[in-house]
Amino acid sequence: MLTGQLDLISRHKITGWAFDERNPSRPVRLVITRNGVVVGRLLADRYRRDLQEAGIGDGKHSFEFSLSPDVATLGPQDIGVLHEHDGTHLQGSPATLSILLTFAPEDRNLLAGYLTAESTAEVILSKIEFLVEQLNVLLARHADQTAGRHLRERHQQLRQRWGKHDAVSEEPRGSAPKLPPRALIIDDRVPRLDRDAGSNAIVSHIQSLQRLGFDATFVASQEFGAPHTSSADLDALDVATCTAPYYGSIEEVLLRQAGQFDLIYLHRVTNAAKYGALAREYNPRAAIIFSVADLHHLRIARQAQAEQRPELEPLARRLRLSELTAAALSDAVITHSTRETEILQAAVPHARVVTVPWAVAARPVQRLFEERHGVAFIGGFGHDPNRDAARWLINDILPLIRKEAAIECLLVGSDLPEEIRQLCGAGVVPTGQVANLHDIFERVRLTIAPLAFGAGVKGKVLESFAAGVPCVCTPIAAEGIPLSRELNDCVVDGAEGLAALALKLHADAGLNQAMARAGLALVRTFWSDERMDAAMRLALGRLLPAP
Repeated sequence: MLTGQLDLISRHKITGWAFDERNPSRPVRLVITRNGVVVGRLLADRYRRDLQEAGIGDGKHSFEFSLSPDVATLGPQDIGVLHEHDGTHLQGSPATLSILLTFAPEDRNLLAGYLTAESTAEVILSKIEFLVEQLNVLLARHADQTAGRHLRERHQQLRQRWGKHDAVSEEPRGSAPKLPPRALIIDDRVPRLDRDAGSNAIVSHIQSLQRLGFDATFVASQEFGAPHTSSADLDALDVATCTAPYYGSIEEVLLRQAGQFDLIYLHRVTNAAKYGALAREYNPRAAIIFSVADLHHLRIARQAQAEQRPELEPLARRLRLSELTAAALSDAVITHSTRETEILQAAVPHARVVTVPWAVAARPVQRLFEERHGVAFIGGFGHDPNRDAARWLINDILPLIRKEAAIECLLVGSDLPEEIRQLCGAGVVPTGQVANLHDIFERVRLTIAPLAFGAGVKGKVLESFAAGVPCVCTPIAAEGIPLSRELNDCVVDGAEGLAALALKLHADAGLNQAMARAGLALVRTFWSDERMDAAMRLALGRLLPAP
């Protein structure tokens, strides 16, 4: 006549109720077993209102039992709740708890208590060895799950057994899942679209790879263990990231996911030099892409000449050797600059070098020419060429401009240093980083890029063109951009020439608007998604997944 049931069985607690109709006033005595071993006895004598309202005696027939904090409870176990008098199981008993699949706070405390308990040196060493062994197992399992290793190996085995076409033909029946190729992208830092042109370029190329059929995984070599390695810009693209604490380094990513990438995209020579050989070793079938960003050796050599710093020349030579070696050892080389494509093709004739732009969306300003005023200098001030250009602008170019007209200049960009702020006088506004660069374009009539040295394509110039705002450029600032005849007139050298052209574009609405239209046309033609995808397809060639 025993009735009742188990309400909860966990690794830490058992609750329920039991009632003997033959002896309604006497609490039922219960026995708790775990894996056949008695672990406790108790009386079902706690009061529960719902039992009384249901007409079950006086309601004092519930129980709660706490299991002892035993590390063995992490494994599989059978829990039994029996009537002590005749061994009858309560409804729901016995119950089997499988191997722990969750890691609740109680489980963490249980394991932590065992590991941190006072122990001898020998026991502590044995605990460390055990933890390292288990940690390696878990990290390897995490990497395999991330890479989809099991599905990929199954697909590969099926292709090898039945041939490529047969394997593909079986995919609709589910025997060989169709898996996209995987691309690993390695850059110095996590991209932030509001920070620099390099971030915009790498995010844009990731989007292109996704459109071409790749699953993308990103790692930041210089921010690997930093707490801010997550990126809203990458999250929005559904890009996987590999970072601490699941990996300790770029080398560990390549090792734990060995053979799981079809393409490895190395952005900048620093990453190509450090990880090119490792990428080839751990992923021998993957295509290695060296994305130049800009030719560092060219920029440093020009800086040495512009600043009269011969001590930089050995660094420029070392960088040149690294960049040419990386180009020679890669399956394809990507540049943004037509000029740098020519340089690499001449220096490494057998290399596959392709100019791949990034996408820049045309977004013309809405305010009329008459409603805007002033000029802006735009650039990340963590970059040597931009700091040098800002000093030249403040010291030599703006005084010539302001001698003729009271034109205000905004200094816009991240990492604006104190030394530049202190140089700012009348008519120079140290704006620094802004949340929305387009707000700056809506204020000014033109931008100016007085770079004395540098390399690659300058994002500040393209962003200005895309906003329909003319940019007064030095030849270095305009290098690598296929300028139209009209836009060639925006390129001058020397402080006097830059100041004169800035004054003319600021005063002449017709000329300003003609340059604006030419800049927008250039961006729409050469910096579109379609142009970028076509160039990326050309760079990858046979590496692309079959349609």
